[in-house]
Amino acid sequence: MFSGRVRYAVLLCWAVFIANAQTTKEYMMDHIVLTSGNYVPYPDQFPAQTKAPKGYKPFYISHYGRHGSRYHHTAKDYLNMYQIFTQADSANALTEKGKSVGQRFKQMYDLYYDRAGDLTKKGAQQHRGIAERMYQSFPMVFRKNAVIDVKSSTSVRCVMSMDAFCQQLKAMEPTLQINNESSKRLMYYLANDPMEDKNKRLAREEWEKPFGNLHYRLIHPSRMIHQLFSDMNYVNAHVDTIAFMRKFYEIKGSLLSDDSPINFDDVWTKEEMYNNWVVQNAWWYGAYGPCPMTLNRSRYFANDLLKHILDEADEAIKKGDVQANLRFGHDTALLPLTALLGLSGCNDHVTDLDTLLSYWNEYRIIPMAANIQFIFYRSKKNTDILVKVMLNEREVSLPLKSEQSPYYKWEEVKKYYRDLMNKNE
Repeated sequence: MFSGRVRYAVLLCWAVFIANAQTTKEYMMDHIVLTSGNYVPYPDQFPAQTKAPKGYKPFYISHYGRHGSRYHHTAKDYLNMYQIFTQADSANALTEKGKSVGQRFKQMYDLYYDRAGDLTKKGAQQHRGIAERMYQSFPMVFRKNAVIDVKSSTSVRCVMSMDAFCQQLKAMEPTLQINNESSKRLMYYLANDPMEDKNKRLAREEWEKPFGNLHYRLIHPSRMIHQLFSDMNYVNAHVDTIAFMRKFYEIKGSLLSDDSPINFDDVWTKEEMYNNWVVQNAWWYGAYGPCPMTLNRSRYFANDLLKHILDEADEAIKKGDVQANLRFGHDTALLPLTALLGLSGCNDHVTDLDTLLSYWNEYRIIPMAANIQFIFYRSKKNTDILVKVMLNEREVSLPLKSEQSPYYKWEEVKKYYRDLMNKNE
């Protein structure tokens, strides 16, 4: 029931997204599934790619991908939500709807507590699909006996995503020589997330005040609380209603990651989902996006990752012994990388959070299984190597001039980003 309806809604939303519809409140209310933000599953529909310049053929791919759809990441949250309802029920403080919701959280706790953060079957399918389309679009890269170098974050969901991706490639070309590694030594660039620096920037008055105002204006749990709880004195004494709503919103979004039998659609209004998403979208922008109010530092988290991408591409071009470098990590690394690269739609500098959704949306950039692909081309008649970049299998523009966009000269791309990183140091 729930899975089929949601799957249709997600496909419809992504079909509209591919048509480059502008994000407005009306758009989000009409495509309410997208208010789940970075929990939105990876799309199933993609635009046609621009034909490469005459004589140019793909020969190398560099990739970074977020893990696929997963269960909610924190087991304690399942337990806490379950306990809120069991304790309130023991105090006779729940409405009939509250008792129903409590039963659903008990079911969720039983099903998912020991799987918190794990990759779902849907997540594995997403990466198999990306691998299949990559192979079909660029078969020359995955020729017989081609060498594929693959690195993963030590997170199990990332390792499992890597495994699904590589299994699909191997099924399509059994002779591929795939070298896998997941190690702590890789984490400084695959999953860089300097918490202290991030928290310091989020505490700046320039950010904290407008974000706090946005949160205060949009997060209103009163209707939901009265729907679920019958004793407001009990609620006032035992429930942080704002924290309750925010966590409920997050856990509800996680249900998109699996064909779950659980559904909370009857608890939430569209307006509540939209308002929570606006706040969540703004948080991602401030914490990991190109936000000027947090000094636009988030993109510099990706310096080491981009350096590896550039260095490994240079080495692959020079030696010709590796046909693809594939990397598997997290949204907290991918999002800063999109800003550092200055990809179209990913690097807007917005100071009015009320208008942010018109320029920058996390659901477009970091859905589950989000990825960046650098596709390299060469020609027998031209010494210039060309590269194009795709975000979630959509061609994107770089902050450079090119007469052959979305294809850019590699030497110019490389110089631009190396100069940029030198300025960041």
